[in-house]
Amino acid sequence: MRIALITGTSTGIGQATALYLARRGYHVFASMRNLEKGAVLTDVANAERLPLEVIQLDVDDPISADRAVLTVQQKAGRIDVLINNAGIGGDGAVEETPEELVRAVFETNFFGVMRLVRTVLPGMRQRRAGAIVNVTSVAGRLAISPQYAYAASKFALEAATEILAQEVRRFNIRVAIIEPGVILTPMLTKGMRQPDLKSPYVDFTLRLHRAFAKRLEAPSQPEVVAAAIHHALETDQPKLRYPVGEEAHHWITGRQSVTDEEWIDFGDELTDHDLAARYRKYFAMEI
Repeated sequence: MRIALITGTSTGIGQATALYLARRGYHVFASMRNLEKGAVLTDVANAERLPLEVIQLDVDDPISADRAVLTVQQKAGRIDVLINNAGIGGDGAVEETPEELVRAVFETNFFGVMRLVRTVLPGMRQRRAGAIVNVTSVAGRLAISPQYAYAASKFALEAATEILAQEVRRFNIRVAIIEPGVILTPMLTKGMRQPDLKSPYVDFTLRLHRAFAKRLEAPSQPEVVAAAIHHALETDQPKLRYPVGEEAHHWITGRQSVTDEEWIDFGDELTDHDLAARYRKYFAMEI
């Protein structure tokens, strides 16, 4: 039985992944910042007699991270799989986003992830076995306003994970990047702030809201991401990156199809008609 530690499991992708893996024979340690939010996982695990335990872990807190890893090692003897899913949103234009918000986003989305990676690596390296899965976002492959803090943190995580994969290949440690598109999660549905209509960049926010609103008419479910994570762990032909959701493939392919200069042209003041035409042309999306 493989031992898996998953972060950010109180809702959404993390919760779905914890249940998905436990139902397929993994011994899952489902971690979250606030244990009061673990009732759903605990109830399902008890009802289905799943090998799943809920533990406390705040990825922003080094002491909490060390304690959680030690807890799993003491209970299970090792960690075979680390799935870094915990993350927070952070939209806003560069000029208008407070530095403290940017630092908070990076603390959770980047530094917290890499802290856990460094903590579990010695054991995996000594056993010459293990897997690390970092959940980033399609925003880690294309930067679009007003996702300044969020996209920057995900770009950083993608780069670090790519380097990690090079470094640990010789130790038989599998590394995967999961890149969800628009997934129906609390972070997406509650995380976007109301636009400031007085902002000189308000049109960027309105554009993004419009695109997300259209995709949320038929969003992908968290279980789709959980299935992709399971595939990345079990496949005999592993890849580094796994875009998840139809729109993720459209966005990534569309960004690759245009020059940097054409991409910057999205900064033009566009009419609704022109914006819709560009999404249709570049991303095969109707907004």
